[in-house]
Amino acid sequence: MKVTFLDVETTGLLRDPEARIIEIAFSSWEKGKSVGKFSSLVRGAEVVSSEITKINGISTQMLNDAPSFEEVWKDCREFFLDSILVAHNLTFDVGMMNRELLLSGRVPLGNRGIDTVPLSRKMLPGLPNYRLGEVGKHLGIFNEAPHRAQGDLEALEKILSKLLETPPSSFDEGILSLFCLWGAYPSHRYFRDVAQFAYNHQKGLDLVPAPREGLKETRPIPVTPVRVTSMGIVGELGGEVREYAFDSLIEISVANHEPGSLLA
Repeated sequence: MKVTFLDVETTGLLRDPEARIIEIAFSSWEKGKSVGKFSSLVRGAEVVSSEITKINGISTQMLNDAPSFEEVWKDCREFFLDSILVAHNLTFDVGMMNRELLLSGRVPLGNRGIDTVPLSRKMLPGLPNYRLGEVGKHLGIFNEAPHRAQGDLEALEKILSKLLETPPSSFDEGILSLFCLWGAYPSHRYFRDVAQFAYNHQKGLDLVPAPREGLKETRPIPVTPVRVTSMGIVGELGGEVREYAFDSLIEISVANHEPGSLLA
């Protein structure tokens, strides 16, 4: 399984339905080796407000010659398949990725993921706040380009490496799988994107429950979505209808469809 670090810059918060990605950076590791690195501005937003430009330095004019998200995704999709996603505020970064995928008519991401915000709260109690810059400062990490995707991505890699006391080249998949549970529902609200997509398109879902004991892998549960709530999925399996809470899952996918693919 790959590990993919992700950071996006946007025109607004996730709760703003008009917010779009204007910059993306990711780095992907597999079996101890770097298998992909990417950083690019993204054309999609018609206007970048002056308030956003003050934060990250990205202006509307800078996006004129940038590739669209669809163009970017075609080049980087393989790095997100079968990958643990790592971000600082995982819900936001993956949620924005899913927004762009949905706008392109593609299946959203339901990967297992690690959010370094709750991870930092557990491992570094007592910090004034848990913004990327504050966590990095506490760990002695200097970010040369804060609020830009590449700079924040490099800080993110260093933060997780410091917290785990090992570089990405030595990450243990079992330990990373355990940390996928620590964020629980607040970190995995993007699971709802996948559930709602499957429900809207009358597709089945494969749910991977969090292991109850140790790191023993659990088998996917195939369900037919009956209803999607803010907290979970009501699904039918073998004539029985029950609710599966998002915080009881570590992965969710549309049956027989790869994340980021177009529906046939």
